[in-house]
Order: sequence, then structure tokens, then C-alpha cells
Amino acid sequence: MPPSTTQTKRLGLILSGGAAFGLAHIGALQVLEEAGVRIDAVGGTSVGALIGAAVAAGKSVREITQVAYRIHWLHLARPWLNRYGFISFRKLEWLMNQWLNHATFADLKLPFICVGADVLTGEPRVFREGSVAHAVRISASVPPIVIPAQKDGRYYVDGGFSNNLPIGPVQEMGVDVTLAVNLFGRASRMPRNYIAYAQLILGHMLTRTAGDPGRATVLVTPNLAEHLAAQFKRSYVEYGREAMAEKLPELLAALGL
Repeated sequence: MPPSTTQTKRLGLILSGGAAFGLAHIGALQVLEEAGVRIDAVGGTSVGALIGAAVAAGKSVREITQVAYRIHWLHLARPWLNRYGFISFRKLEWLMNQWLNHATFADLKLPFICVGADVLTGEPRVFREGSVAHAVRISASVPPIVIPAQKDGRYYVDGGFSNNLPIGPVQEMGVDVTLAVNLFGRASRMPRNYIAYAQLILGHMLTRTAGDPGRATVLVTPNLAEHLAAQFKRSYVEYGREAMAEKLPELLAALGL
């Protein structure tokens, strides 16, 4: 369904970080597209920045989905021993530049922001100008695994450690309604193994860096905490679809549709 021509309120979309869980963002986008909901501004952190940049660049949900199913972390990362890490995301930046045709923030079809964390101060930095690919690389550079990236003489890492769900910066972008997709929710039972347990605890920590997720007009939380051991990419997409479909009536009401 094409975007609604009756939507008069501006919608700001916020996508959290969450590594491979970011595929749930795609499920949410699929539901929004099918409902004809128009997105007017986008903000994201880490994997949310990567997907958000593609949305802001005007890439179709179909294309984003196809790329996500094809891509593997080995396509994005390269072993690179360094005093501050052992993985380089230069390949991620290169691929984003190819996909987005070396876009700057000013070139994007929609207003877009993403967040990084200053290595020395821990403070968030909201990126709004310059190379989109470089900003996304910064926002996704998980320490201490991925080597920090430089900008303006400062070193930055994954924005999840300062603001994993940048609701505030998107609210400042002239939107009327904010829709936040937070990949980390609560679990009703103990995880099955150590890896799932570590992911759950880290998720809680990252969610707290975002302040109060409830500030969003509509908050969507895919049920990933209950499915940390999912083996297939499509599973995460489906969890995103389910969560967005459940909140869709609330979003449409907020938009006056």
C-alpha cells in the first residue's frame, strides 16, 4: 500500500541498537509499509543506524530486506589487530558508501540522525552532517571488539553505550509523533544458556542508556528476550512484524488515521 495521503502528522521513527536482532526492525518496517504509514524523519543507533540510514536514503523495504538476508558480518568486518580492538569496520563503511552512493546527510531523502559515544568522555554525539557511511560505522563500532573510528579529531564507538534509543534527538526534528522500536525487552524466564543470558543483561544495560523509552508516543518491543536463541534470520523479522502489528492500531490513532 502506498504512503497515506491523509496523514497530516509527521512521524519520527527511532530504531535501537541490537546487533543481529536488528532484523526485527525490518519486520516493523514491512508492517508500516503495508499499512501505508509515511515516515518523515529517522534516527538510529548501531544496527538501527544502519537500517535507518537506508530508510532515510529512500531504499525500499523490499531492497533492505533482500540486502539483510544476503549480508553476513564477514562482509562488514575485517580482522585487524590494534591496541584498541581486533576488528575493523572499514568494510562496513565502504559497503554503505557503495549502497548509498557516498551520500552525505544533506543528500538523504529524509532527515536522519545517528548516535556515537565519545571514547574519552562517554558522552553521546548526535551526527547530523558529513558522510552517512562514516557516521553509521561509528555508531556500530562495538567496543572493545571493533576499533574506534575518528571524526573531528575525536575517537568514537557504538552509540549504544551513550544513547541506544535516541528518542530525544528525533523529537527535536520537527515531528508530531514518535515511534520507537526497542530491541531489548523483558524476559519472563531465565535464558537457556550463558550467551543468551549475557545478551539479556547487556540489553537491559543498553536500554537504560536511552533514558525512558516510554517518552516515545508509541513504543514497540519485539519479543526477542524470549527468543535469544533463534537460529534463523527470518525468525527475528517475524518477531518484529508481530510486535509492530500489535501496536499498529495505537500508532494509527496517534497519527489520526
